[in-house]
Amino acid sequence: MELQKSRKPQERTAVTRDLLLNAAEQVFAQRGYEKAQLAEIAEAAGFSKGALYAHFKSKEELFFALAKAKATGYQAKLRHALESAPTREAKIAAFRRFYVELSEDKKWALIILEVKLFVIRTPEAKDRLRRAEEELADSVEGAFIKLFGSSASAAGKALGGIFSALVLEADLEADVLTERKMRTMLAAIFDTLVGFHHKVATPKARK
Repeated sequence: MELQKSRKPQERTAVTRDLLLNAAEQVFAQRGYEKAQLAEIAEAAGFSKGALYAHFKSKEELFFALAKAKATGYQAKLRHALESAPTREAKIAAFRRFYVELSEDKKWALIILEVKLFVIRTPEAKDRLRRAEEELADSVEGAFIKLFGSSASAAGKALGGIFSALVLEADLEADVLTERKMRTMLAAIFDTLVGFHHKVATPKARK
C-alpha cells in the first residue's frame, strides 16, 4: 500500500475504485449477487468496509457500477474494431469476431446473468438499470442496430442472451461443450441471426 499512499488524491481514488471493482467482479461471479457480501469484497480488495462505502453507497450501486465499467470496456474494444474495418463486410466480420471472443470472459457472462436475474427478482431496479445504460455514450446494442438496422434489434437481444447461457452451459459441461465447439456454435448462431453467410474464419480458442 506504500505506492498507493504516494499517489495524488485523485489517483488514489481511481486506483481504489478499480481495485474494488476488480474484487467485486471476482466475488459476484463466484457467489452471485444475493450471497455476495460487501465486507467480503472490501477484504478481497485490501480495504475496510468503510472504504468501500466511501465509493459505493450500496451493494446494488457497486453491482451496477461493475456492469457499467465492464460494458464500457467492451464498447471501446468493439468501437475500435469497427472503426478499423474499411468495408461493411469487414465490419460485420469484426463484430462476429468480437461476439465469439466474448466467450473467453466467463466472468462477464456470469455477471450478465446475475444482472438479469437481479432485475427479474427486483422489478423496481429495472428503471435504475435503464438509466445506467442510457448514461453510456455508446452501446454494443446501438452499434449492432447501426450496422444491421433497427429491424435486427431482436436478433441483437437474442445474441446477448445466447452468449451468456452458452458460456454457462460450457462451464457445466466442459467435456461435452468444449471451447472450440462453443466458439463454432456462437459463430454459426451469429451468422444465422444476422443473415451473414459469407465464410469467415472463426477465431481459434486461445491456449
